[in-house]
Amino acid sequence: MSISSFLFQAEEAVNNIRRNGLMSLAALSTVTMAMVVLGGALLTIYRLGQFADTQPRQFEMELFMKTDTPRSKVQDVQHQIEKIPGVEYVHLFSKEQAWKEMEDKDVQRGSTISEALSDSNPLPDRLDVKLVDPKDTNQISGLLQNSQRFPQIHKVQDAHEELDKLLAFSRMVRNIGAITSLGLLIATSLVIQNTIKLTVAARRREIRIMQLVGATPGFIRLPMVLEGAFYGVTGALTASVIIGIVAMQITQYIGTLASPLTRTLPPIAHPVILIFWLCLIGVCVGLTGSYLSIRRFLRKV
Repeated sequence: MSISSFLFQAEEAVNNIRRNGLMSLAALSTVTMAMVVLGGALLTIYRLGQFADTQPRQFEMELFMKTDTPRSKVQDVQHQIEKIPGVEYVHLFSKEQAWKEMEDKDVQRGSTISEALSDSNPLPDRLDVKLVDPKDTNQISGLLQNSQRFPQIHKVQDAHEELDKLLAFSRMVRNIGAITSLGLLIATSLVIQNTIKLTVAARRREIRIMQLVGATPGFIRLPMVLEGAFYGVTGALTASVIIGIVAMQITQYIGTLASPLTRTLPPIAHPVILIFWLCLIGVCVGLTGSYLSIRRFLRKV
């Protein structure tokens, strides 16, 4: 096909959209709403997945040292643990810091526990260990509880039960999200395809006339396939604007909530990424839907 022929058919697609203004508006509105539902659901599922993934990463293992362990030995243990593969960082929370924290809490509660123990500080030094991947918690926790390798460690607190539940929740969110996304994508494709079928059926007389004057199926099909791509891309762009505005409002509202859970949620992806994926889905669904619709219809004419 020559460039001039393609440009002519692209111009015909634009003229068809103009001539069938009401039908084109109905098709574009339907595609836009379908893409809003799909894009909004995908963004929500993606953010839920992000939230579920970030929660286990907030966990740290707490290593309580023996009270008679010198500070130099504690720092040696800290350096040894930092060299273990899978450890992101190790933070020393000294017994002096723990004592100050307990005094502050006593003041708030009106308690006298710290005053009764003012002669000595019985609290141990603590090492807070953050892992790169929380899935390695059980393995590294078992390594740290080895009394022969780390005799200075008195107790390892890894909250493995809570962590296992969060990891299971994260997997469940991902699995449900994948199934839901696939179902919504299929439903959106069917809605757009049926909408394009209606636009094709409304112009069956025009198609019949073109066949009678000798137009080839490819010549008849291309302008309508381009129309389908136009509906898909334009609907996706409009849906991106709607979703972006709603997402910004929700993000601003969540930002006002004084909750530690909301502070751990990573920032939303750049809107260009959302626009790109919605446009890609829109053009693929539009092209496929219009091609299948006109092909089936040409067989019946």
